[in-house]
Amino acid sequence: MFYVVAYDIPDNNRRNRLFKVMKGFGIHTQFSVFECTLDDKEFVRMTKKIESVIDKKEDDIKIYPLCNSCLQKVESHGKAVLNKEKAVIVI
Repeated sequence: MFYVVAYDIPDNNRRNRLFKVMKGFGIHTQFSVFECTLDDKEFVRMTKKIESVIDKKEDDIKIYPLCNSCLQKVESHGKAVLNKEKAVIVI
């Protein structure tokens, strides 16, 4: 499954830690946005790692799943490119 993960974290240390976590699951495409192609186990592992880094009272994380049909309808404008390849998972 393809996921877009977007986050808004006011604390620099937590934001940097989450960035490092997310680099192991997907491709950094824009500020605070990652695109990830994950199976079910990888998705569970990613969400657990996210939960271990964030402050639930201050941080905002959104994970948008995109099915293959929806993924084919994604539009990219300007220099944007959709990264559909499988990311290497680093643990």
